[in-house]
Amino acid sequence: MKLDPELSVEENDQVYRPAEDSYLLLRALDLGEATSFLEIGTGTGLIALHAVRWAQTVATDISPFATALARGNAQKNDAALDVVRADLFHGLRGAFDAIAFNPPYLPLRPRGGWLDRAWSGGQGGDEVVLRFLRDVPPFLAEGGAIYVLLSSRNREALRTVRTDFRSQEVGRESLFFDEIRVYRLRPA
Repeated sequence: MKLDPELSVEENDQVYRPAEDSYLLLRALDLGEATSFLEIGTGTGLIALHAVRWAQTVATDISPFATALARGNAQKNDAALDVVRADLFHGLRGAFDAIAFNPPYLPLRPRGGWLDRAWSGGQGGDEVVLRFLRDVPPFLAEGGAIYVLLSSRNREALRTVRTDFRSQEVGRESLFFDEIRVYRLRPA
């Protein structure tokens, strides 16, 4: 998916700002024939606001600041985006043709605020994404695809992606501290 320069996305200091990983996931995302899309951990809503033009879109985030910001960005862009405050899939129903997640992947323990939680993947960086990979199958429609961004540090999650799913790398970027990749996953 290409970045739409006409899209207006506000940011604030309580929500993860779109960065290299956000834009890599956006570029790797291919909705094709998808009619329904779910973004987990939407933050500002950048990816979901792009997807809503092609598919009925639901965006979730655990942070009350992120959900409020994503709702405001949807309203500002006149986008019919459903935004739900949720911890991953908690409280969601139904199956989606495409699901995307840019998880917190750094090996840090959160120190307090919501912004810290946006970065912290737990000790090793895998805790949140492993819960996502375990819980995602019932929410994926038949023939659907999952897009997940992983760091080269996420060794356990990388193993899970390679053993429990049919995976294809669809994006990669080297950062000064890491290498990040986007995988398109389908059930094994």
